[in-house]
Amino acid sequence: MGLFVATRSWVGLDLGSYALKVVEVVRSNGGVKVARMAMAQTPPGAVAEGVAVDPEALAPAIRALLGEAGIKGKRVVTALGGEAVIVRELKVPDMPESELEQAVAFEAERYLPAGVKEVSRDFQVLGKVPEEGQLEILLVAARKELIDQQIAPLQKTGVTPAVLEVTPFSMLRAVAQPDGEDRAVVYVDLGAESSDILIMEGQRLRLARNIALGGNALTRAVAESLSLEFPAAQTLKEQRGQMLLGSERPEDPTVGAVYEALVPVIGSIVTEIRRSLDFYQARSRGRTIGKVILTGGTAKLKNLAPFLSEELALPVEVGNPFATCPADPSFPPEYLSDVGPMMAVAVGLALRGAIER
Repeated sequence: MGLFVATRSWVGLDLGSYALKVVEVVRSNGGVKVARMAMAQTPPGAVAEGVAVDPEALAPAIRALLGEAGIKGKRVVTALGGEAVIVRELKVPDMPESELEQAVAFEAERYLPAGVKEVSRDFQVLGKVPEEGQLEILLVAARKELIDQQIAPLQKTGVTPAVLEVTPFSMLRAVAQPDGEDRAVVYVDLGAESSDILIMEGQRLRLARNIALGGNALTRAVAESLSLEFPAAQTLKEQRGQMLLGSERPEDPTVGAVYEALVPVIGSIVTEIRRSLDFYQARSRGRTIGKVILTGGTAKLKNLAPFLSEELALPVEVGNPFATCPADPSFPPEYLSDVGPMMAVAVGLALRGAIER
């Protein structure tokens, strides 16, 4: 595409339902580094189910975010996520490449809502299964109307959406940690409205699921349990929320009350992760899971990683995109530690721009 030919920086813009995040990466010592970044709260209701739904509210918010970060570039990489995107691994009979597009298009219709005609899709051949006479295909598809919705606020802002990617793929680019050929790694990106569960074997995606559970579900649980308005519950969750380990009991009764509200929702997320692991291992003939990596704002919930480790009997850690793409030394380490889990997608998007140079 000749993308970013005249520039040495690349911008990733993550349009989340809770927060807008932007990152600019530049060339540095033969690689790239994060030079600028910023984050701001998304205008209420402007992004829903992974898609921009209010371009009039988003455009000025994006403009202000770019200004806050000091980013002047007009070409950005952004992503579509949540329920708006279909990611599936398919098997089709081994056939000539000339026939593959039509076969994949036919298979894709099974996963699309009835009556949908205008669809953008792409696929990648993962490999062959000689004993079955089949090809393994990774399919990505989205309705064109949703793609147009996602692009609309950027056009109103005056920036060009140079690449539109898929949110979970961006996250993987920023934090992926292969754990050897014989062990898979699970990635859980905990968003506000929904979460992505992905399982990788080395560089190969083997499972991708989106579940309708995330940070907002936790906030609603706190609000209902403690009779609070949503904004007050959000603040309380961020300031006092934590998971308790083993027989631990807090001295602060508020911490205990928030924990009791959070547990059922976290339990549902654990159940969905277990279902994903069981499904994957049934298909992979019991391949070992090496570890779980968390990203997203909810990954910052105190003690969540060790709590999930106890529940899943697996090592669990919080992903750090700045390990993959170092940040400029001007950013304080405590700031990077705080925003890291939330910036994974934006960093991955900016890195996609660098790849496309």
